[in-house]
Amino acid sequence: MNLLDALNPEQQKVVTHTEGPVLVLAGAGSGKTRSVIYRTAYLMQEKKVSPWDILVVTFTNKAARELKDRLENTFHISAHSLWIGTFHSICTRILRYEQEFTSFNSNFSIFDESDQKSVFKRIYKDLDIDPKKFNPGRVREIISRQKNSLILPKDFPDFNDSNYFSDIVLKIYKTYQNFLQKNNALDFDDLLMYTALLLHDNEEVRKKYEKKFKYVMIDEYQDTNYAQFKIVNLIAGNHQNLCVVGDDDQAIYSWRGADIRNILNFENDYKNVLKIKLEQNYRSPKTFLDVANCLIKNNTERHQKELWTKISSQIKPELVKLANENREAEYVAEQISGFKQSGKNLNECVVLYRTNAQSRVFENAFTKKQLKYQIIGGVNFYQRKEIKDILAYLKVLINPTDSESFLRIINFPPRGIGKVTIGRILEYAAREDLNLWEAISREDNPYISGGTENKIRKFAETMQVWHEFSQNLPVTGLIQKIIKELDLIALYDSSSDPKDIARSENIGELIAATEEFAEEYIQETGEEPKLEEFLQSISLQTDIDNIDEDEEAVKLMTMHNVKGLEFDHVFIVGLEDGLIPHSRSIYDLGNVEEERRLLYVAITRAKKTLHLCYAKTRRTFESIQNTFPSRFLMEIDENLLQQEDYTYYEMQVPRYQSQKKAKIDMVTESEKYFKIGQKINHDKFGKGVILNVDGKGQDAKLTVSFSGGVLKKIVGTFVRI
Repeated sequence: MNLLDALNPEQQKVVTHTEGPVLVLAGAGSGKTRSVIYRTAYLMQEKKVSPWDILVVTFTNKAARELKDRLENTFHISAHSLWIGTFHSICTRILRYEQEFTSFNSNFSIFDESDQKSVFKRIYKDLDIDPKKFNPGRVREIISRQKNSLILPKDFPDFNDSNYFSDIVLKIYKTYQNFLQKNNALDFDDLLMYTALLLHDNEEVRKKYEKKFKYVMIDEYQDTNYAQFKIVNLIAGNHQNLCVVGDDDQAIYSWRGADIRNILNFENDYKNVLKIKLEQNYRSPKTFLDVANCLIKNNTERHQKELWTKISSQIKPELVKLANENREAEYVAEQISGFKQSGKNLNECVVLYRTNAQSRVFENAFTKKQLKYQIIGGVNFYQRKEIKDILAYLKVLINPTDSESFLRIINFPPRGIGKVTIGRILEYAAREDLNLWEAISREDNPYISGGTENKIRKFAETMQVWHEFSQNLPVTGLIQKIIKELDLIALYDSSSDPKDIARSENIGELIAATEEFAEEYIQETGEEPKLEEFLQSISLQTDIDNIDEDEEAVKLMTMHNVKGLEFDHVFIVGLEDGLIPHSRSIYDLGNVEEERRLLYVAITRAKKTLHLCYAKTRRTFESIQNTFPSRFLMEIDENLLQQEDYTYYEMQVPRYQSQKKAKIDMVTESEKYFKIGQKINHDKFGKGVILNVDGKGQDAKLTVSFSGGVLKKIVGTFVRI
């Protein structure tokens, strides 16, 4: 078959222009994945490029799997020799290969967010730092941004102002990195940072990968950070056979370090760039795209483009106004119940909200309607306690220096090794400069004696036996052996706690997941997976990777999590100022533009029906607040929306005029001393923004969002405008 026949003219350009830098501005639903797949096939089939000379970087593991599957199913191309994966998986692979040039061993552990939180808790205790004064979440975010900018602790003073706060952050950063080094562990940011620094500092390694990857493709380029930009530039900067695919209108991850300037400035970073726009949408009808285009044109930081489609429909997006958040949830549940009764699959429905906290009322409403639902972005299967306990055993078996995992298992299941004994082991290990495995294996440990000594010896012997088994036993067999010898199933089955029964079931699910991984790995590579490869696949999973597509259930998720997905029936809820745009973003133009992009992403997920919902009042922190429709709704031409009355509404749906204020049930702002949106100061809480005004004059009761996300109700006489 001629592979170009299945592509439109712009997609054909993406596929056939293989030499030199290419910038593909791929609008939502424009077939960018198809373009990347066909370009990869074209390189191998038409240009006769060896698969090991090609690097394809995707945003999610799900996208990588899809790309491999479609290459094999459509073009009968084996993806075995291709380097296809996320930035984190590619970097992990490079760092393991090039361990001799790094300061850690190839069997390093990968610490996830929960591991980080645990380590930070210990660091705060050891350094006697008050978490109320130095919020651990904020400090972790600052350290993450330093790493994404390739700033090591030794470089920190050169790029940050010197003050008490930054001095403490640096102290934590140094201690944290030392802990990781001692435990032969890396966090997600380290994977990127150390790869970028390795390529930058080591000419031999850089030239190896520059020569190896003659053709480089990067998907979702708008979501790359500085470290990822450097990795790509160091590999492809000389030969410039680089194709980046992305959409600046879908850049929604600046809060985790992504830099939209990478895609906006691509034409300045490389020479003679061919820019290709993919604007034909294959997902949504014109009525939906008109709304999306009308919204996103209000952004200034973007390449000009406009989605169009051949899909026609008379159905307009429906704008729905409800009395409160409970009515909103009831409305959505009622609509989806109707879909189900008409024979539609619940998997075709999704509810999108700005914050996870909004899910509660929908869970209640769906339960009443007996509608199955699945929350995406909740507790990851592999983050559940019973699963992390087993995984901790596996981590220690391949990385004995991982003290975080070691401390998790030393007395689980309970084996009579108490906190006092563990403290003594830690003290002995620190004094003798040993890891914990070495410390419990020593016979000259003066801190351990009597019955406790026998328990620790037995534990050490068991771990040594399992370590030897791990060298040859398949992953599934090893996990089954550990579960059986720890007698975990019986431990949970003997409990009367329903949670323990669920834990027993989850352990069975872990075995099934391991078997599935092994089957897929063998099919792809022809070899049994090693233990570290299984653990790596788990560590690098995202929320999207954990969607159970086989379970018929309504999907509930944040707008951030829906990126890369599509659904027949989309409900976007909570379209109110303070939620979207979020209250923390309202007074920064760049942040408002990102919030607008976030709504644009949500709108462009819909294939058949689209419902835009907001509530007149919403309960916040145990008080009921009057709300105002999102300013983004006012940017959409009212003629593009369907607006109806429903029997349980208590008010008529408002109509909008483009670029004019909505005529909604507002108290006239001129009658108030304070106004929503005003910036104020408070002697104790500092700077804030007024979200709601109850009453008139200087004595009005104010709901104020202060810096750091603190929400307070304060009488107006206590603040300064």
